[in-house]
Amino acid sequence: MSEARAWLLEATNATLCTVAAEPDIAGFPFGSLAPYALRADGTPFVLISAIAQHTKNLARDPRCSLFVRDPKSDSGADAQASWRVTVVARAERLELAGAELEELHARYAARVPGAPGYGSAHDFAFWALRPVRVRAIGGFGAIRWLPADALLTDPLGQGWREGAARVIEHMNDDHESALLDIAAARTGRRPAGARITEVETAGFLVRTSGPDSLVYVPFGRDVEAKDARDVFVKLARESRRA
Repeated sequence: MSEARAWLLEATNATLCTVAAEPDIAGFPFGSLAPYALRADGTPFVLISAIAQHTKNLARDPRCSLFVRDPKSDSGADAQASWRVTVVARAERLELAGAELEELHARYAARVPGAPGYGSAHDFAFWALRPVRVRAIGGFGAIRWLPADALLTDPLGQGWREGAARVIEHMNDDHESALLDIAAARTGRRPAGARITEVETAGFLVRTSGPDSLVYVPFGRDVEAKDARDVFVKLARESRRA
């Protein structure tokens, strides 16, 4: 896993830079705040409104960049000594429905607390940001260009292709109480039932009942399947404390 991908898993907010479409500033860079999340393969995506200026810009010219910095740099430390990533990309509006749309919303809601209310106003839609090149800076002198696939991953790599089914069965059959605690910590309400439907390197999807919903639980980093027990135990303990 590249450092750049690890960094993107840490943060949730970014500056989305688009090419201005307004006639009097056409062609100028236009930056705006845009929370983001990652698809299963690591592709960044955003949820933006049709009335937003950056959406109008992307509809005209899909070239863009996503600038993400270390969230800890807001603590007063020297921001230039911490990491930051610029993802040069082409944006693509995602025309999804049903299960695919529900999954994407679950991934986004896991990282953006206010997301559940966004879809009810201003014609919000998901846009994927297909990486073209990545600029990664880890501090003074640690500067490099990375290829587009530096952010991407095989979601069933690191042993999950072989181990996911076993982990899902074990958690669903023997540790539903832990899943209920984890879901409650993520949503603020303890469901009546919870079952893992998918697990991958960076997190897992839980289908809850009472209320019925799909919840994505991120690990916060890429995890190997052999470390699943330790990761789930830690998540359950943190959820109970929360």
